[in-house]
Amino acid sequence: MVPRVLLGSLDMNSSEVVVITGASAGVGRATARVFGKRRAKVGLIARGREGLDAAKREIESYGGEAIVLPLDVADADAVEAAAEQVEQTFGPIDIWINNAMLSVFSPIMEMTPAEFKRVTEVTYLGYVYGNARGAEADEGTRPRIDRAGRLGARVSRHSAAVCVLRGEARGSRFS
Repeated sequence: MVPRVLLGSLDMNSSEVVVITGASAGVGRATARVFGKRRAKVGLIARGREGLDAAKREIESYGGEAIVLPLDVADADAVEAAAEQVEQTFGPIDIWINNAMLSVFSPIMEMTPAEFKRVTEVTYLGYVYGNARGAEADEGTRPRIDRAGRLGARVSRHSAAVCVLRGEARGSRFS
């Protein structure tokens, strides 16, 4: 399901610069398609190159532009480097959508410490790194909008720590 905020009137001459994590499949890919129809410039982040390449082709078929940034959102330096590449290619980032997540389909008592750690790194820290980068705003540029709080409900059932992050965001300019 694509957030309603994206389904409003489509400005067919959009100059939005958007970054979407988890963009290779599911909600992330559907969201990428919507921004393609808006003719936005989209930075596509996920680990799977094949899905990212397909999402790029879809965006371009609608008249948008896209760059493929295969990386693991649990790597803060890689997220920062990707954001810099988007800005060098398209200009200041207007919208940052955190959608990457990881789940383990297992009874909780059978999960290993390594599995808990990996889920936390991707689903929580990936949001933190994207949120921190998406929230930055340089003086004299267009304001950047962070959509992580609005999409964060998708991840809250996977990590209680996300609720803490979302609670802090409620009192900020991103709520």
